[in-house]
Amino acid sequence: YNIIIHRESHLLHRLRVLLTLLFTPTICSQRLPTLNSSIFNKLHPTKHRSRMWANNLLLATFIVGYAACFSSRSLTLIQPRSISSLTVQTLQIRGGSNDEEQSENINSTASIADGSDDDEDSSNSENEMQSLRKQWSISTPAVPSIEWPFRDTILRQGDALPDFDDSTNTHRTSSPEQHTKTKAMILMDGFCPYHGQYIAKAAHHIYGAAVIHVLSDFCTRYLYQVEKQTEHLSSRIPDLSNGNEVEAWMSLLPTSLDICGLYCESDSGLEDAEKLGVALGLYPRCHDGVNVARRDKFAMNDVVSKAGLDVVKQKSCQTFEEAEEFAKELGLNDDASESTDGNISNTPLVVVKPHRGVASDDVHLCSNMKALREAFAKIHSSPVFGSATAAKHQSVLIQEFARGTEYAIDVVCRDGERKVAALWKYDKRPMNGAPFVYFATQLIPAASNDGEESKKDVEEAVCNYVFNALEALDIRWGLSHVEVIVTRDSKTGSIQVRLVEVNCRQHNTDFMPLTNACVGYNALDMVLAAYLGKSDESSSSHDYDYPEETAHLRLSWESLPILPTTRAHGAIIHFVSHVSGRISRINYEVFDQMEELPSVMDMHVYPQFLDEGNEIEKTVDIRSDTGWAHVMNDDEEEFQRDIARLIELQKEMFDVEEG
Repeated sequence: YNIIIHRESHLLHRLRVLLTLLFTPTICSQRLPTLNSSIFNKLHPTKHRSRMWANNLLLATFIVGYAACFSSRSLTLIQPRSISSLTVQTLQIRGGSNDEEQSENINSTASIADGSDDDEDSSNSENEMQSLRKQWSISTPAVPSIEWPFRDTILRQGDALPDFDDSTNTHRTSSPEQHTKTKAMILMDGFCPYHGQYIAKAAHHIYGAAVIHVLSDFCTRYLYQVEKQTEHLSSRIPDLSNGNEVEAWMSLLPTSLDICGLYCESDSGLEDAEKLGVALGLYPRCHDGVNVARRDKFAMNDVVSKAGLDVVKQKSCQTFEEAEEFAKELGLNDDASESTDGNISNTPLVVVKPHRGVASDDVHLCSNMKALREAFAKIHSSPVFGSATAAKHQSVLIQEFARGTEYAIDVVCRDGERKVAALWKYDKRPMNGAPFVYFATQLIPAASNDGEESKKDVEEAVCNYVFNALEALDIRWGLSHVEVIVTRDSKTGSIQVRLVEVNCRQHNTDFMPLTNACVGYNALDMVLAAYLGKSDESSSSHDYDYPEETAHLRLSWESLPILPTTRAHGAIIHFVSHVSGRISRINYEVFDQMEELPSVMDMHVYPQFLDEGNEIEKTVDIRSDTGWAHVMNDDEEEFQRDIARLIELQKEMFDVEEG
């Protein structure tokens, strides 16, 4: 997705939206995030393919009615670019692609400038990045790409439309005349429509704030060298090692802007986001500064351990001999055989992973020395994730394998005050020869609901641990997605919580519809409240001109609980493939059965699995699943029954020709 300014006639825009909705298929209830048309599907339980067109017509009617509320002037819109270009790149950059070829492509991106593994070549790549920056500075200077609030260009009657320049070599800073300061956020790598792009639109519409769009070095270089694109270059961050370039970039920011925060959507941009915030003087007012321990998994556990919290045993190993010696200390056997069914309940194991990574990329669970050697060789000297300069891993992280139940916690911080946005419990099971396959991610209450007598001892222990871990890492602003392992002693009942990792970004799934329904709000709206909302301690908060018409949509940070409760049971069900081969038949009747379950609110099957003749593999991790469903119900018994039925039906989704 790309932020662009359209000056086409409003009538033409309405027609284009209508045609797009009517002729874009929505397989398996893929819907606009802002409109939950599952209600329509429940009221009209016809066959799936006929329901698809009715669903599209409903959406088209809604959009045309919405568009009619505006005058016949052009709109400032977020428009989709070619699906084959930037949307695909987004999946690759954020680590969410389910296309094996795309994943291989992005894995090779960081080493595009050098193919060898020694330090000399890494130095050469650093020099090449500097050369690219100099080349770009001459041809396409980095300038602030500012998107002003909708109300400034549309909703004020009698105002003339500002003369925006859409060229890639100039900046868009022509703001309407304002009598008050305008709050602003910097959004880095904001590609995803239900993450970064939601933040941008909500900041405009709900808070009347401007958004400054920037690209990290990694994304800039990827689009330039791999996708051969240049139109994005002016939106890159300035060269942070060049004080003059940073000063020139800042000088282009209108004095009416008050930058209140910086949000980075991508894992690959986190380091640049930290450095940019410091360069712009946001630290410590609304920024956490630079801390490598927030990205390096070895340093992260080390810092948390020194703060007195439990962590797994670990060692950073530069040679395989070091890794082998430490693995033996952890109980790994030389001659242990690999499990064929994924059951590892009684097997000594070690975890092998890179210091810097994303999701489960290059994370290996090893049960013998042969597997350890192969995993070590794969990671050592491989490109560091998110490095624009093609840095290589010079050491490999070996960790104790922690057995227990895994939880994920979304926490939003505002100047050191931490509040849980959502608490998730993972359901991972052995399947298809893999030890941990995601079956469900269940939303659970972090605190006891009214009327419940049982104390949420595990949940509260998890949240307290996470708060202390964030304090140890000096995370005082923004959104963090933290994963921990919980073990309860069967004899004493004591609870041990240990860190898996801290991610200074959002939960990488479309969580908002589920948390809005089950909790009442979501993490991204909490982020906006933290950065852009009014503060009782701010004497100048009344100077900001918040839109009166969207006051009911703004969260009050002070009124949000530290630990949320839930008003319904909710979960994300991951579709697991049980077959491998060429798809010979797509069993739509199975999808119909899934969708008609009372608890199923929304579901989606990935497009590559909806064409007969395409290849499909058995699911072994989160990247190889075939789709998802959002389930919700206030009846726990029916909720659990529908989840079990969904999981059972997954075995029948596809027929294949085994090669």
